[in-house]
Amino acid sequence: MTSFRVPVGLSLILCCGVLVSGARADEKKTLNPVIEVGGQLWSTKISVFHKHFEKLGFEWLSSNEAGLRSVDPDLEMFGEPVGETIVRAKEGLIYRVDISVFNRGDQGSLSHSDFKNTIEKWQGFITEATNTKPEDSSDAKDAAVGLKRVLWYTADSAILLESSLSRQGPEFIRVKLAPKPKGAFYLGNTTGRVRQQVFRGDLRQNVNRNDDGEVTIKGIPMVDQGPKGYCAVASAERVFRYYGLETDQHEMAQLASSSAMGGTSPQMMYEALKTASNGVQLRVYDLIQYDVKEFFDWIEAYNREAKKEGAGLAPDDPRRIYYVDQVYEALDPKVYLSVKVNRGNYFENFKRDVMENIDAGIPLMWGVYLGLYPEKEIPQARGGHMRLIIGYNRRSGELIYSDSWGAGHEAKKMPLGQAFAMTSGLFVVKPAR
Repeated sequence: MTSFRVPVGLSLILCCGVLVSGARADEKKTLNPVIEVGGQLWSTKISVFHKHFEKLGFEWLSSNEAGLRSVDPDLEMFGEPVGETIVRAKEGLIYRVDISVFNRGDQGSLSHSDFKNTIEKWQGFITEATNTKPEDSSDAKDAAVGLKRVLWYTADSAILLESSLSRQGPEFIRVKLAPKPKGAFYLGNTTGRVRQQVFRGDLRQNVNRNDDGEVTIKGIPMVDQGPKGYCAVASAERVFRYYGLETDQHEMAQLASSSAMGGTSPQMMYEALKTASNGVQLRVYDLIQYDVKEFFDWIEAYNREAKKEGAGLAPDDPRRIYYVDQVYEALDPKVYLSVKVNRGNYFENFKRDVMENIDAGIPLMWGVYLGLYPEKEIPQARGGHMRLIIGYNRRSGELIYSDSWGAGHEAKKMPLGQAFAMTSGLFVVKPAR
């Protein structure tokens, strides 16, 4: 039987069936205990983990306390700096740990030689820490992005080292841990593989209706995009996880050619979703697509109304406009709202699309322009953004939405009219049957 080796001086004990760290306050912010404690981790309550490892920067991903995330700049493992680390739980017990060794979104570029050396170094770290050799080393033929995998099995855990290299260069290196025998089940599924078959009819059971008229989808995982411009790919990760797909925003970013600063265009995100959906019984539907001509038709309609109201005009000649912000910043929000909700059947179609999909348990990926209407405590004041629509209230005329910014952003509300006025795109990913 393979066992983990715990270095002298680390002092790990098992107390009442939970993991306890006895590390001194002056020691480094190390994740070594996560791998060195072995199977004890899988019998540890995530609330207990949080209590003892909060000093490593772990914060709850959402108010349901099903996941923890740390991006502490001093976080390290095996003496090497690491990035975003996520701990996930089911029914209160830890079942998964994901550790980012490198990713393009957070660390920028990495040379090919450094990429190769880092992978080899981490293979050595894990082999030594577990006192076992990897059982499998191969390319992942079932993933939507190019992945190389090295897999270790111990008596009670599975450990996976994954790396991805695209034509643009190194994309990411990450370590995943899960319990054995479920380890292969959890770890072997990446973008392009279904963890469990999801049928459209099954999703209705996720719809919750309360006495106040709110209709919301429950069970959508939270993802925190951090300071990166990864709102679109983080939203996509949440939807895919909701459908039982093990993916992450870095894989989706690679598919969508996202940049940490520039984000992802709606069209590139749409194409990336179609690619990621291939072979997994999901379909992508574009409900509202950003179209330059249609956008300026709206602006012309706004200017006609603005002249009547004595409001400021917005530039409406696309040949003279370099940034769409120039247009949005010139709009009178009240006049624009009136135009958006009263012109044609567009607003009614928007409400119908939202309500029909929410009633079916299907979240909508919602492209918006922030800054037109007030929103409390959001880290981005203006500009393009993507979020999820997770509910509505017909009685109060409100839309319920969620941002991929972690705890505190799980469910927020705004008037449906304002929501439509700030909309720049809308699409859904649905099970094929």
